[in-house]
Amino acid sequence: MVEHRALRHCHQFYLDCQCNHRAPKMESTKAGVTKLDLSNSDCPKSEIAEDVHHHEGDSINTHKHQQSRTEEKISIQEAAKSNPVALAWCCYMLFTCIMYGYDGLAGSIVLSINRFRQDYGYLYQGQYVVSAAWQLGFTAGSMAGIVLGGLLAGLAAKRIGQMGCIAASYLLSTAGVCLQWFSVGSLPMFFGGKLLTGIPLGVFLTVAPVYCSEVAPPALRGPFVAAVNWGQVMGQLLAYGVMQQTQSLQTSRSYQIIFAVQWGFNAVGLTLVCFCPESPMRLLARGKEAAARKSIGRLYPRVDVDEKVVEIRAILDHERDLSKESGTFKTCFDRKNRLRTLIALSVFFFQANSGLAWVVGYMGYFLLLSGMADSIVFKVTLGIVGFMAVGNMVGWVMIEKFGRRTTIFSGMVFCTVSLLIIGVLGLFINRSNSYIYAQAAFMALWAFSYQGSMGAAGYTLVAEVPTSSLREPTQSMATMTNGISNSVWSFALPYMINPDQANMGGKIAFIFFGLCLVADVFIYFYYPETKGRSFEEIDDLFERNIPPRHFSKTT
Repeated sequence: MVEHRALRHCHQFYLDCQCNHRAPKMESTKAGVTKLDLSNSDCPKSEIAEDVHHHEGDSINTHKHQQSRTEEKISIQEAAKSNPVALAWCCYMLFTCIMYGYDGLAGSIVLSINRFRQDYGYLYQGQYVVSAAWQLGFTAGSMAGIVLGGLLAGLAAKRIGQMGCIAASYLLSTAGVCLQWFSVGSLPMFFGGKLLTGIPLGVFLTVAPVYCSEVAPPALRGPFVAAVNWGQVMGQLLAYGVMQQTQSLQTSRSYQIIFAVQWGFNAVGLTLVCFCPESPMRLLARGKEAAARKSIGRLYPRVDVDEKVVEIRAILDHERDLSKESGTFKTCFDRKNRLRTLIALSVFFFQANSGLAWVVGYMGYFLLLSGMADSIVFKVTLGIVGFMAVGNMVGWVMIEKFGRRTTIFSGMVFCTVSLLIIGVLGLFINRSNSYIYAQAAFMALWAFSYQGSMGAAGYTLVAEVPTSSLREPTQSMATMTNGISNSVWSFALPYMINPDQANMGGKIAFIFFGLCLVADVFIYFYYPETKGRSFEEIDDLFERNIPPRHFSKTT
């Protein structure tokens, strides 16, 4: 039973009352909340209500802090055993992220399939090529869709809910894949398909981290949000695997099948979304308590519903006390929230500007131009993507053992050094083929380090830094920041890599080295340590204007 000192104080006050009225009795609800029973008291109820109201804040805060301390003591293993249903639906959210990685890579790897170039390109000096303008157009269409999807998710989630956004996205993705399937030889139709499939990706990347951060138990919040990026990497691995099986076909099916696989994702996703509960925190924030109670009962069958409602309300009430304004895009940039928003946006900005677009999107093409044999390039590329998946899983452990800030900072410093070495090796690439393999090795080390640090912990930090009411709009803007940044590199990298343009080769790494240096400085001064902190504690630290780098030292 949770005992509230404030109410016990009220009870003692009436026991000591000199008016000779009968004092109220103490009783406990199923939620573990102690209340005063006024039915047997003939003390003036207005006086009782007034005194109870005076101490109500202390009562709720006592319950909230006791609840936070209890949750912090629960181990990861205990949390997993106690919340199997909630974790299962968090895994479903990770499933949506697999599509982000799959579709994002599928649109670029089909360019390496000869039949695709025949159907959509033209003959040039004995080879079929797709014009550079259309290649950029495909990428721009997908990125524009992601930015638009991130914006729509932030706006629509308040109206149709998170599951409504997911369901609509799967339907839109199905239509986009249909356009790609039937677009054989039609560049405009294929562009339209990429635009349509891009919108759901922006929605998935916005909704999934928010849902996992609110539904997963505190002990597993970090690893599950970090696994959002792991889902993307697994999607990329799957895309490479499907292409390996289809590229030998001599018909249009060699690339159509790659797109058609997404119909399978959509069928499974649409089926499951009908049963997926909404986040209780989102429902209570929108005033839908009955729906929230039903969702809690489905997500946490072993937890007392009343107690969970009290816990969530305490978080929401605490954040309303900090900010009286609604959760809008404009509120994200007011004085109280400006730094928190900047931290969240910087994570996705640094992700896109640390070399990811180059390593993931162009490493195969880059290694081919550097002189690596065709038969080896695919194996090396697939190995590096596999390295990324392993690195991300290592990051799950790192963020809980060493914390978010330490993991991100140390990993990004290693990425910075790796890029410097890759750039230096690029100065000597023409002297020996061994330099090519050395570059590939350091690209693999960069990929492992990135995924274990910024790739994994970044999503967790973005989900934990904003207040509850601003989590969706902040995640939405972060997704748009990532899409816009990637769009810039999608336009610039082809001209930086192509032999008939800048032909920079490995020297491209110097550019990302400089950007990573800027990121390292920003991370050191402005990234907070949120490991082991409840949402209320994070709010308090920001409200007290504690420098983010000192969060771990502050009680």
